[in-house]
This record gives sequence, C-alpha cells and structure tokens, in this order.
Amino acid sequence: MKRVIARIVVVTVTGLLGATLVPAQAGAAPTWRPVTNLFADLSAPGAQTPAIGADAAGNSTVVWSRYDGSGTVVEASYRPVGGAWSAPVVIATGAQIGFPQVAVAPSGVATVVWRNAEPDRSTVQASSRSATGTWSAPATLSSDPSRDLSSRPDVPQVAVDAAGVATATWSRFEGAPGQPWRFTVQASTQAADGTWGAPVDLSPAGSPARTTDVTIDPAGTTTAVWAAGASLQAATRPAGGAWSTPVELSGTAGPRANPRVVADPAGTVTAVWGSFAGGAYGVQTASRAPGGAWSAPLDLVRGEVFDTPAIAVDRRGEATALWQQNDGSGWVVASASRPADGTWSTPALLSDGASSSWDPQLAVDLAGNATAVWSRGAEGGGVVEAARRTSVGGWSEPIALSAPSNALHPQVAVDAAGNATAAWSRKGDAGWIVQARGLDAAGPVVDEITGAAATRTSARARAYSVRAHDVWSRVASARWTFPDGTTATGTSVSYGGTGGSGPVRVVLTDSVGNATACTYTGTFTCRPTTRIAPVIDRARLSTRKIRAVGSDARVVKKAKAVVVLNTDARVTFTFRKVGGTGKPVRLVEKLEAGRNVVAVRARLGARKVLTPGRWKVVVTAKNKVGTSPRKTLRLRVVR
Repeated sequence: MKRVIARIVVVTVTGLLGATLVPAQAGAAPTWRPVTNLFADLSAPGAQTPAIGADAAGNSTVVWSRYDGSGTVVEASYRPVGGAWSAPVVIATGAQIGFPQVAVAPSGVATVVWRNAEPDRSTVQASSRSATGTWSAPATLSSDPSRDLSSRPDVPQVAVDAAGVATATWSRFEGAPGQPWRFTVQASTQAADGTWGAPVDLSPAGSPARTTDVTIDPAGTTTAVWAAGASLQAATRPAGGAWSTPVELSGTAGPRANPRVVADPAGTVTAVWGSFAGGAYGVQTASRAPGGAWSAPLDLVRGEVFDTPAIAVDRRGEATALWQQNDGSGWVVASASRPADGTWSTPALLSDGASSSWDPQLAVDLAGNATAVWSRGAEGGGVVEAARRTSVGGWSEPIALSAPSNALHPQVAVDAAGNATAAWSRKGDAGWIVQARGLDAAGPVVDEITGAAATRTSARARAYSVRAHDVWSRVASARWTFPDGTTATGTSVSYGGTGGSGPVRVVLTDSVGNATACTYTGTFTCRPTTRIAPVIDRARLSTRKIRAVGSDARVVKKAKAVVVLNTDARVTFTFRKVGGTGKPVRLVEKLEAGRNVVAVRARLGARKVLTPGRWKVVVTAKNKVGTSPRKTLRLRVVR
C-alpha cells in the first residue's frame, strides 16, 4: 500500500487583539462536530488522497484527485468559518494525477502542487487561489521523461511564507541510459506577481535524490530536505537569496526515508525521517538553529518502525513527532515531544495493537495543543481515529471520526485558535469519496462590540450589542456584567444602571461549551475562558495493587493516579469496597487543566483508611459550571 505524508502547515499569527482571539488554552472543551449526520461528503465517487490546510481565521481548504471516467481531475472544496463546504471546484485535469498537496497562508491564499503523468512525460504543476477565491490556471514547473509508476519521481511538496508566496520542491527523473534511478531534487519559488521561477537543482547530479519536503520560517528562510540513497540531505535559501550547497544530516536514511521538516517562529528547523542502521529501522531527528549547523542525528525510536514520520511545532518552539511502530501485537501510533532547547521525551503510545494503525498525521496549534489522526483496521473496514494532547497534558484516548468502511489517507490541519479540520477518503458502495469533520476547540470569535461606555452616573438606558461567530458551531449565549454588578443576556441588551464608570464584560459561549470573555471600554479585548464544565480526558492508576497499613507485603506502598482534565476542577476519588457495606472513603483534590498526578495510599487521612480487599474507585470532576462524567478504576489493597 502506497503511503505519502502531506505537508503539515502550522500557521503563525501576530497582533492578536480586538476582533481576533488569542490561541485557545487548556480551558476549552474540544468537541468533534457531527457534520451532516456524522461526516460531510465533499466529493463525488472516484476521489482519493485528500490534503488539507487552514488559514489563521479557521477557513479550511481540502484538495484531492478524482477519476471522472475519462481522466483525473484535481478538485478543491472550501469552507468559510461557521459556513458550509462549497461544491467541488476543478483546478486541473490530466491523464494520471495523485496526491495533490496544499499549503495555506494565514491570509487564506492557498497553493496546490501535483504531478501529472502524461503518456510520454511527467509534469509538476501548481495553481493558487487568491484572496477573492479564484484559482489560477495550472502552471507547469517542471517536466521529465518518466511515463510509469516504476520510474516516476515522488510527490511534489509545497510551503508558503507569511505573505502567501509559495516554494515547491520535487524530484525530477533524469532518464539517463543505464541509470534508471537517477533523480535530481529541484525547487521553484513564486515571484511577487504569482509567476513561478525557473527550477533550481538542489541535489548533486547523478544521485538517487527523492522524497522531498520543504518549510519556510517567519524570516523567509526556506529549508528543503530529501533522501539520496542512505544519505539524508538538506539545503537552505535565505529570503531573496540563493540555495546553499547540500549538507548531509545522516548517512543511515531508510529505503524510503520520507523526511518531514518544520520551522518554529524563532527560525529553528527540525527534521524527522525514517532510518535504517544495524539491521533495524527507526526514526531519527536533527535540528538547526538560525545561522547554525545541523545537530547530530538522534534516534527517537529503533526497531520495527514504518518510515512515515510526521512532525509539527508550536509558537514556543516545542516540536512533536509522530510515527508508526510495531509493539509486538500490531502496528501502533507513537509520539514524542521536545521543548525548545530541551530534550526529546520518552515515546508515548496513542493507539493499541489490537488492530493495526496506519498513516499517522499531526497538526499543532500556536498554544501547543496537538491533534493526531490515523487509519486503524476495524470490523467492517478501516476507520479514521483521532487523539488530542493539550499543551499541558497527555494524549487523550482515541475516538473514531469516520464510519468503519475502508477509511484511509487521513489528513489534519489547525487554525490559530486550535480548531482542527480532518479529511480522509472512504470507500462506499459507489466508490471512494472524500469526507471531513471539524474539531470545535475554541470559543466564539468576537467581530464587534458596540455601546456607550459608562463614564458617569446616569439613569438613561444605554444599548450594548456584540457580533460574533464560531468556527465550527454557533454562538449559543451572551451574558453581560455591568459596573454595578447587574447582568443581562442576549447579543443586544439595554443597561440603565447607575453603577458609575468601569468596564463592561460579556462572556459568549458556543453550542459545545467553549467560551470567550471580553472586556469593553470603548474598545474591546477578548480571551478564552475556563467557564465550562470539566471533562476527564483520562484517568488511570500506575498499579492496581498497593500495600495495606502495617503490612509488609511485597507490593508498592502507593499508586499514582494520573488524571487529565480539560479545565481546572475539584476532583473527587470515591472508594467503595467491593462487597462491603461501610461508608465510602473520599479523597478530594483541586487539580489544574492538563495532566495531574495524585498519590493514592491505603491511609488517605486521619480517619480515611483503605482496608485490605478490592475497591472500586469512581473519579469525578466538578466546578461552578457542572460535573464531569465519571471514570471507574479498580484497586486492590494487599494485607
């Protein structure tokens, strides 16, 4: 099965004030939206291999290739925030097109690249969508004599800078007699008028250079990576400058290294790739600070690993890597992260090997919240699953996004506030179709607040109104608080109090519970708020056996209860002895959003002792808004 990882686009936004929200924090209540009865069909049958991008505001673009009965077309669908997916637009036609890639700038300008295999040649082409929504005619960037899959170079990749100017990379088949695997990595960059420059050779002539990727940092420095046999190589180009001579990052790249590369806001570049050394596969990584040299390659994992890693980075410079490995029972998705100037964490497993997982994809928002998607074997066919990690916590349990009927090729993108869009291809009765769902992770975006700021005591009623939208749901409520403490609800209200001067506050909540708090004093500022009911994303015990008070049993004295919360809350552990009739024992802790660790001993307090036997532990979280669904754990106290 052919697997190709699409570009991961991390959008960087500045000037977050007024009508623009700051990135969503851990207080949000991320919810996958059931669009059109679970999912939205974006394409007609015959469509596969989608790619996806989102701009800073949350407008989403999905592209795919589709066989229309006579040839292949590249199509796109666009969803404005709070709106519906558009009917597909045909961008290009060709004999054989697969795996189009898309990059979207913060402004919404989108660029798509693809390879079109004609009867006598293979061409790399591109098209861009302007801010007005019009796609340009396809531009041919390169042509080579490849005619079939055995000699066709790999999928082109694309990245855009903050202004929306794109750079594409690809491998060109040279077709030299006696050298069937001679390829050259090339790159082309758009000019200010949108035209593409002549291709530039990045790799040495005569090398088997393939599987490229490209990224652009905020200063406009472009970095390309590729594999040339066992050599993993990279080249850079400063804004307005020329490409550097390639440097080698590793001499143990895998047969299909599939390198991925990202740049953080400070300009530090991090790459990951599949490796093969000492008879074992693995995933390696290296980084380069601005103006510096690449670090020595570091193993993230070594063993039975598939060479399709993914990587993304947040505004703090924390990088997160994702890959697929075999844990002995099947293929699972694993992840590790590295803070800026820090070290990589121990890998964590996101899925289990009961049925194998494939094609892991990753996106990270500005605040560091990560969303991972993959395809997993299931009864009735493959299903696309997702897991989420908050910026301060661990990964949630996976949830299914698609129906179980051969759902493959998942992709995911996030906007500045953390809302995500996932897309995949699913085989139905009439053929393959592209579908999508959205993750509502942030509260409403406030467009405007109007009113008369309270500047003096007045008995005359003053009118206030707020205009807002939500990316994936609707604005469900608006609650106002005035300087004298009185309140009102609605998007348009009247205040006739005499509370004197002071700010007016309004909290808006969307239909899934995400909230935004704004302060108005003639101008307004907004922030996410944690005024939502708590949810326990994960609760587990490090061990199910602990030692009783006074016992010398050869088991640990305490267990570590790991609780991951979506918001700050008071968490209650209720211990009920199985088969017992006594009163339950309770342990109450005030915990913060994210990952928390609570020690559980047989002696919980002066009069709180867990006697030997089996105990059921019910975990609930509560705040002023509501109480979470319960989680149930099991514990045995050994005499």
